Amino acid sequence: MVNHWLIQSKGIMTALLLLTLAVIVACGTSAEVPTTTATTATTATKSAPKLIPPVSRVTLEAPSTQAAVVLVPTAEPAATPAPDPDNFGGDIPMADYAAPSKRYLWQAGSSTMKNMGPMFNTLVEWDPEDPDPSVIRGDLADSWEILDGGLTYVFHINEKANWHDGVPVTAADVTFSLDAMKCPDCFEVMEGQRRTSLFFFKGAYEVGQSRAIDAKTVEIKLNYPVPAFLDMLSLSAVGIGPKHTILGEGKIQNIYQSDDLTGSGPFFHVGYTVDVKNEFVKNPDYWKEGYPRIDSMSHFIITDPGTTIAAFKSGQVLMQNQPTTPLNALQAVKLGEDMAGELEVRWAGPSGFRGFQINATKKPFDDQRVRQALNLAIHRQPIIDIISGGQDLLGTPLPPDTWYSYTSEEAAQMPGFRELNGEKHPDDLAEARRLLAEAGFGEGFAVEFATRDAVGYPDVAAIIADQLRTFLGWDVTLKVYESAAGYVAYDNGEFQFNLQGSTYNFDDPSAALLRYTTGTAPMRAAGGDNKGWIPEGLEEAVALQAGEPDREKRKAIVLKAHDIMLNEDNNYIGIYWNMRHWPINNRIQGLNMHPSGYAM
Repeated sequence: MVNHWLIQSKGIMTALLLLTLAVIVACGTSAEVPTTTATTATTATKSAPKLIPPVSRVTLEAPSTQAAVVLVPTAEPAATPAPDPDNFGGDIPMADYAAPSKRYLWQAGSSTMKNMGPMFNTLVEWDPEDPDPSVIRGDLADSWEILDGGLTYVFHINEKANWHDGVPVTAADVTFSLDAMKCPDCFEVMEGQRRTSLFFFKGAYEVGQSRAIDAKTVEIKLNYPVPAFLDMLSLSAVGIGPKHTILGEGKIQNIYQSDDLTGSGPFFHVGYTVDVKNEFVKNPDYWKEGYPRIDSMSHFIITDPGTTIAAFKSGQVLMQNQPTTPLNALQAVKLGEDMAGELEVRWAGPSGFRGFQINATKKPFDDQRVRQALNLAIHRQPIIDIISGGQDLLGTPLPPDTWYSYTSEEAAQMPGFRELNGEKHPDDLAEARRLLAEAGFGEGFAVEFATRDAVGYPDVAAIIADQLRTFLGWDVTLKVYESAAGYVAYDNGEFQFNLQGSTYNFDDPSAALLRYTTGTAPMRAAGGDNKGWIPEGLEEAVALQAGEPDREKRKAIVLKAHDIMLNEDNNYIGIYWNMRHWPINNRIQGLNMHPSGYAM
């Protein structure tokens, strides 16, 4: 897996655009970056083990094509001009909007992506050498076949792929990883861990449906064709883990335990200074020739807008480590204007979702009428105008203006999203108040609204809290968590409702729907119960659409799922789909866009 760090502005994209490193034109500064939090620092260090010499990059073989499979990789991607190797190297200092959460390799989230992605490989990846964001090439697998109308995949693992400790990557690592993603509790060392919210689609794969044909060949069986299967396998949250380390040594891969980490990727993690920075150095004997193209990178944790802006203007950081910053959209535009000629702010989206995660085990949200009233009562457009200057999109359950959803114009006429003469529609407020009165949670009811202190969440939460006081008469207490502590509280179900975002992983209906069926939202909706809580009829619709090869039939099923969540019930109530910004210093060049925020 190459080190994915840079992007290039390009046309219309409907999924998050991840950057991929092509050329570094100058070594980055190694200056320390000030942070806003003073803390006792602890640093773990790890020496880089010696690996076998790197090998030449393998050319992909053309996969077989089947009618039921919509997305297939290009057999021979167009060659990209070779960058000047004299311009490689150096350290890139990056800004990170929040400290890493204590999640292991397969617990999906931006923290997993940005901190674990550089150390691990996936079976396939979006091609960082090709400007076309739909092109997929091999990562651990250098070729593959798609058989049985999309029900069987056979991947051939690169013969030279090794773990950081020198042990070869084998098909057994792949079969173990796939099963562990699906069922952590099936393995004693991982009992109690959450499964990834991104792996497979409901019912498409069960434990034991992959097998090692030989040491370097793995077969994966699906229960129905999944058009976006290769896209999903490109996500960092489905990276392949070391069976011999996790099962043999009992070491779950976690960023807080550097000495336990055994990846196969282009970087080693050499230390985390708590609440200050994460440090990575190149694997000098990486098995992919020519990678990585930088010597090291430092991720400085900077959680507030002012310090982030100062760090960019002083050159102490050259880029954000992902397209998520503490800045709001207006601040990002101003930074680009102030640093014109030195820095460019790139935009991508809709790239993520912001909404209420509902804990359906706690009053008043154990009542469906209250959940629906909340959906009706929020006045979304003023929030969008204040936070993004109008750039973000209305938070309907599926992103507006995609081929499988409604248009922005149609969304603006839907209950809960519509206005009347620029004001909140009175019919929606009247219905919300009626539902609350019927449920017994009207004016004066006390609620605690939680948010993490990250990416401007408290600012948005303050606006929402004021709306709930004004429109519903609720007594709202706003509880702001430090980012990592907030994740812990949410995962344990210690909240009534919260403001939380999620990334739009790739441009496919299933990627948009995962957040409601297999993501963390339904788990948190059930107070931390891994079985989750999902609106009636939603799972069936999501499963049907995932295996439907006909585009128009699939769209009809997807819209049915959308309407269930909009008009009946939902565990994750949308506010807006956000356009993300990514400040990148012009010293970093040679950039291609790639389509996901979970592919590092």
